[in-house]
Amino acid sequence: MKYMILCAVLILHGLHRVCLALQPSHILTCIGIVALVLIAFYPAYTNLEGGLDCTVTILADNILSLVVPAYNEAERLPLMLDVTLEYLNTNRKEITRLFNAVGGCRPSELLLQFEFIIVNDGSTDDTESVVRKYAAENVTNGDIVKLVSMHTNNGKGGAVKMGILKSSGQLCLMLDADGATDIADGLPKVLNGMKDLVGGNNRRGNASSFLPPAAVFGSRAHLEEESSASRSKIRTFLMHSFHLFVKILCSPRIKDTQCGFKLFTRSAAVLLFTNLHLRRWAFDTEVVVIAEKLDVSLAEVGVVWHEVEGSKLDADKITLAFVSLGMLRDMVCVRACYLLGIWTLKR
Repeated sequence: MKYMILCAVLILHGLHRVCLALQPSHILTCIGIVALVLIAFYPAYTNLEGGLDCTVTILADNILSLVVPAYNEAERLPLMLDVTLEYLNTNRKEITRLFNAVGGCRPSELLLQFEFIIVNDGSTDDTESVVRKYAAENVTNGDIVKLVSMHTNNGKGGAVKMGILKSSGQLCLMLDADGATDIADGLPKVLNGMKDLVGGNNRRGNASSFLPPAAVFGSRAHLEEESSASRSKIRTFLMHSFHLFVKILCSPRIKDTQCGFKLFTRSAAVLLFTNLHLRRWAFDTEVVVIAEKLDVSLAEVGVVWHEVEGSKLDADKITLAFVSLGMLRDMVCVRACYLLGIWTLKR
């Protein structure tokens, strides 16, 4: 905050002196330049560190955490939970084996339990009551449901940050409320990807809590050519442009930052999300930047993904263009804030 106040004072002081020396016609140009600078750094002073008001309700017990951000998802969330729970309960033994393989643990008869963390991001519909009813009627086998109720809407990044920091599993999976990524395909792939990333690095070898910082991103990059055939030219152009800027500003190692299916070790979750500033759509790009700066191991695996009706980003071309420009602005701001020391990282 002190950096922002100092910058504002310097800008105002400089603008005052410049205005005294310039002709009236040039003053408007100077004001326009200052306005553009302030717009570019908008995320820097609207995403300052601070607590996010929420109430946590423990509804049911855990090991692998599944964090689901939800904003007005009363209709889609139960369908996603039905599919997810059916898969997890039917394949609990196999998922336990994959989970243990990541941590280098010996085979055990103790089956994995799941911790669902549903983050109600200030919804105006019945999302909260739907979650409470669903947990009471459908969650068994000693699994946990945590309902995190944000007092106001903070954006997907704020919801995911809160959910992950409230989780207690040694592996934490972020997934979307619409179920766009096939859990039956995606979960085994990210678990195997995590095993390849950290295999042999767990020196204790008896608990996944000692896993090094690592993250595996589900990716739709392999579906781009197929999806381009059904997308409009403007959406295809924006998609390729966004990927180009991600490569330049974030990391050349991750092609698809925006797929809502990511697996983190506990140590990576704490490192990445305690440092995260962005709270809206572009938060995934900052996660990648932080991971690069803190040497968190990254991998990307292709997952089965399908479009689901009711997307929060369903919009006309003009709105979509403004959203894309906003995300580009956020990426540029992230790079500038870390470069100038406005944001610092805690290890």
